[in-house]
Amino acid sequence: MIAANFLLNLFLYPILIKLFRRRRIGQYIRKEGPDLHGYKEGTPTMGGILFVLTGFLFGMISKTTTMVLLGMFLFFLIGFLDDFLSVVRKDSTGLKTYQKALLQTLSALIMLLLIRPETNVDFFGFTIEMGKWYYLFALLVIVGSSNAMNLTDGLDGLAGWIYVSGSIPYWFFLKERGVSEDILLILGAGVLAFLVFNSKPAKIFMGDTGSITLGGVLGTVSVLTKTEFYLVLFFLIPVIETLSVILQVGSFKIFKRRIFRMSPLHHHFELIGWSEEKIVAVFTVFNLISSLVVLEIFGVIA
Repeated sequence: MIAANFLLNLFLYPILIKLFRRRRIGQYIRKEGPDLHGYKEGTPTMGGILFVLTGFLFGMISKTTTMVLLGMFLFFLIGFLDDFLSVVRKDSTGLKTYQKALLQTLSALIMLLLIRPETNVDFFGFTIEMGKWYYLFALLVIVGSSNAMNLTDGLDGLAGWIYVSGSIPYWFFLKERGVSEDILLILGAGVLAFLVFNSKPAKIFMGDTGSITLGGVLGTVSVLTKTEFYLVLFFLIPVIETLSVILQVGSFKIFKRRIFRMSPLHHHFELIGWSEEKIVAVFTVFNLISSLVVLEIFGVIA
């Protein structure tokens, strides 16, 4: 099923790229972004629509947890709407920040009310009872995961490779704990096929349609499997990217000074002279190694 999803996406992406070019469904580069990205203007976007929809299809066939599929669908709608508005308006602005945050929060709340998870968390072997505060915590995990992957999607191939480098080890970790969430691998297969066309120079971008959905799925899976804190260790790069934005904004508002040339962090490295290929390679290897170290520490691999 995983191989079938990979091959299906590999076959369909060239068709989708031609269709989007014909329909002029292209990326609009934000003016405050790096000048180096100007040549990417017009590259087909919303490419995540294919690996998400095929992932949803194969997820249903593989009897993936209903709540994971619901989360995937809800966050897909948010990402799709954001990209759609950007294409229609012919600029880089889709949903406003507060609108996106509100929709993500509402989606996460719907899932939590349906899931009704236990209110304890596994803090690396220590069980902590959070009571009603757990719902706020879980909300932050799901929405935060969605935004973290979205922030990571700023260079050709970056978000895709980070997802693959973290989701496969994460799947093995869950399997060791007696939990099977094959949707992680099913989506990963679609993302791998997508990366054939997304690696620099990208022929298509996943857009928020892809990145918001991937992050939403990861957050939902972590809540369902009570592995919220472990998720951070398998996706350190998105966490670091998010922290770089928080620190940058906080520093500028309080001290009127920037810590980085630009945030998220990958743009900082761009502006100090690193090539996109180097940044993607270094970030991916770092995320993969940290994920493998986690598997080693918790005895998943000898």
